[in-house]
Amino acid sequence: MFTGIIETQSRLLAVQPQSGKKILRIAKPEFFTDLKSGSSIACDGICLTILDFNAVSFQVQVMNETLQKSTAQNWQTGRILNLERALQLGARLDGHWLQGHVDRELRLISHQKINNTDYLRFELVNADRALLVSQGSIAINGVSLTIADLRSDSFSVALIGHTWDNSNLSNLMPGDRVNVEYDILGKYIHRMQGF
Repeated sequence: MFTGIIETQSRLLAVQPQSGKKILRIAKPEFFTDLKSGSSIACDGICLTILDFNAVSFQVQVMNETLQKSTAQNWQTGRILNLERALQLGARLDGHWLQGHVDRELRLISHQKINNTDYLRFELVNADRALLVSQGSIAINGVSLTIADLRSDSFSVALIGHTWDNSNLSNLMPGDRVNVEYDILGKYIHRMQGF
């Protein structure tokens, strides 16, 4: 479980394809002193398991199922990833509940600055329309965000300065693809209604 509050960004140091999956080596932030083999970590919103680590890096594996649904299929050495360690019992839940299970990747349509606020507009797949509500929660590359505007074929999110400065969302250009996780509560309600 995660909150969608990004702790830091880090560089992807190595990508090794391996029988339909990928092994990734990621630079270890100095303050991630509690890592251990088997720990969960969200990398651009994808829940991955730490296989091993040393003083300067850690290694994770991305399985084929995740590669098919996420931007991880195209990750290259040098990419900057949003990182968040798993939620710790007793800690504040500042964002919203995230599983780190990416539903799909979506394309950024536009970036606008309105009254000194950055708005990112993303395409919306028709099949997913029922999973979104105005002012509802959504995770983009692991960042907990609020839907600012919802249309039939797109939605936008507004980013506060802290999010803009402390996540890789500020690096996005129109046409770039992102990992999306829809709100888990909305998915369960949708399922209970028989969809």
